[in-house]
Amino acid sequence: MRAKPGEKVLGYAKVAESPILPIQIPVGIINGKNNGPTLSVVAGTHAVEYAGIDAALRIFRDTDPQQLHGSIILAPIVNIIGFERATIWVNPIDGLNPAFQCPGRHDGSMSQVTAHFVMENIVSKGNYYVDLHGGDIPELLMPYVSFIRTGSEKFDKQCIALAEVYDIEYLEDRTSPPYTVGLWSATSMFFGQACKRGILGILAESGIGLGTYDEEDIVRHVKGVTNIMKYLKMIEGIPIRHHKKQRVWHDALTVTVNRGGIFSPTVKVGENVTKGQTIGLVKDLQGDIVEKVITPKAGVAMIIYHKHVVYTGETVFNIATDITDHVPVT
Repeated sequence: MRAKPGEKVLGYAKVAESPILPIQIPVGIINGKNNGPTLSVVAGTHAVEYAGIDAALRIFRDTDPQQLHGSIILAPIVNIIGFERATIWVNPIDGLNPAFQCPGRHDGSMSQVTAHFVMENIVSKGNYYVDLHGGDIPELLMPYVSFIRTGSEKFDKQCIALAEVYDIEYLEDRTSPPYTVGLWSATSMFFGQACKRGILGILAESGIGLGTYDEEDIVRHVKGVTNIMKYLKMIEGIPIRHHKKQRVWHDALTVTVNRGGIFSPTVKVGENVTKGQTIGLVKDLQGDIVEKVITPKAGVAMIIYHKHVVYTGETVFNIATDITDHVPVT
């Protein structure tokens, strides 16, 4: 695919093969009429996080290359087989979570070769990178933007500025260590790998989850990317800011159940919780409480896993911890 200055093109790139046909993902190129930086945007790594997918498609449709300074490369649906089958989190071909396969492998499984293609041909072609996510089908999620610190003061300041200008109240400092939530290591994700390669990258979450595609969640992503484009002077205008103060969390924890049964949360997503607070109940089939789910630290309930029926050891919450107030400087 090629786009001349002032043009945009949407096509399909082969990433793998089925037994009889090539497997292709959609890729859009918007080549601005005027010189400027290159912004890479990826969505649909988790294939039913529809708010990010719809936002990427809308950004491609609505961006005028005649008014654009620089270029935009978009991959709106990375996990294309998962998208077709409405699969939660993983690629149904290999059962892997594509979001954590970076930098990928050219000779690996479906998720790994797709991650390698996206990393080498989309993410690495940009000066800046935005990874669009949202609540998946089993999740209730509070919107937030993730960034990491590399140790370079200048680079990290610019990266945090991108997160700030996305204009979401909550920011996540996913620098590891000491980050402790399971497999949520930024170095295995596109935005973390981008930063390792000197590309300023962030991850943005917008979408309450449960397979929804509410207009408010889609628009939050569109406005965030548009703000970044304005901040980078890729388009005319000043970023629209509503949050004069933001909150940054520097660690997080998972909360699991010890008993199987019928689970109900007793707090809402985005709610502040205190150490030792009961945040959920597990009941047996007679309605008797068999477990009070307790949070071991204070924080904010950023994700509630919307499971009414649980087995022993299942995760039911992600709690953001070590939270500080943050005043944007951009």
